[in-house]
Amino acid sequence: MPDRPVLTIAFAGPLTGPQAIVGVPMSLCAELAVHQASTRSTLPFDLRFRREDDRAKPAEAEIVARRLVADSTVVGVVGHKNSGASAAAAPVYHAAGLAQLTPCSTNAALSQQGYRTFFRLCAHDGLQGAVAARYGIHVLKARRVAIVHDQTDYGLPLAEAVQAECHRNGAAVVLFEGIVEDAADFGATVARIRTASPDLVYFALTEIESSLLVQQLRSAGVRTTVFGTDGGTQSKFLPLAGSSAEGSYQTYPGVVPECTAAAELFLRDFERRHGEPPIFGAETYDAASLVIAAADRAGGPDRARVLQGITRLAGFEGVSGSVAFDACGDRRDPHVSIWRVQQGRMELLGLASDLIPVEPIPPGAGSI
Repeated sequence: MPDRPVLTIAFAGPLTGPQAIVGVPMSLCAELAVHQASTRSTLPFDLRFRREDDRAKPAEAEIVARRLVADSTVVGVVGHKNSGASAAAAPVYHAAGLAQLTPCSTNAALSQQGYRTFFRLCAHDGLQGAVAARYGIHVLKARRVAIVHDQTDYGLPLAEAVQAECHRNGAAVVLFEGIVEDAADFGATVARIRTASPDLVYFALTEIESSLLVQQLRSAGVRTTVFGTDGGTQSKFLPLAGSSAEGSYQTYPGVVPECTAAAELFLRDFERRHGEPPIFGAETYDAASLVIAAADRAGGPDRARVLQGITRLAGFEGVSGSVAFDACGDRRDPHVSIWRVQQGRMELLGLASDLIPVEPIPPGAGSI
């Protein structure tokens, strides 16, 4: 009997460093999809799983991408987590014709570079930023907004999207400040926020910096409402920030796992094996499953045919719902939900489309 071909699904993201708290569990979601698919005897190939550590750094992500491209058995990459890492790796994958599916890189420009290998399973920041600003202004009645970002390919464009929507809706941006990623002391920023006297502070930051900054704001006596990103019951912001998170708001640019029966089954299976599932876990699982399904239809580990299968996808029923991509690789009909920390719990307020009683988001920012 001839040897069966080997097909490798790779995960690329931060497996060490501060952001490994999310990156490692995300890799386990992709690995779970590979493990479950491997038990199906109908697949015409053997599945392998490979994980690579980009440390959330663009330079390292490019090196990782080149390693994965050099492995001819790799037909799809689940990653990267961070927008800067995805931006650095995307042209490498594009040149090699290797499909890249990010569960959570939200920089809107990533899908506008003409890379036919790039696919995104979450909403982008043009939409997420517009939603946050609209909710802050029209529901929370904010009139003076301070915006803090981390100067990365993730934080800065998101902050700019919020800033633009504030201007469109008549709110004053009284502070627009960049911090140093991976820093721990934000005393100077806290002082400037206090001086600016905003009635809303928006964080275009990861859960690591967000939790530190909100703790330092509260310790300094600043009680201004805080609005951040990547909320939900799987978010690490609340356990990291503790009681300082109380009353804060967050958007989540993915599908709420608790809202679909398929996702509930995934969450239970993951929890039984590994404990609490991570943020964007459903999207990560679906990204790996989607590559496997495309390879199955292609009949084997052929990068070009797998890529073609993903591109022509009419609808893939995953744990995060039905997945299909537009011509740029963005997910069609993405959702953004809004959350609030209440009595020490992350509570879902609802989908942005149901909560914001204003005109639709303009086409340049996306739609809700």
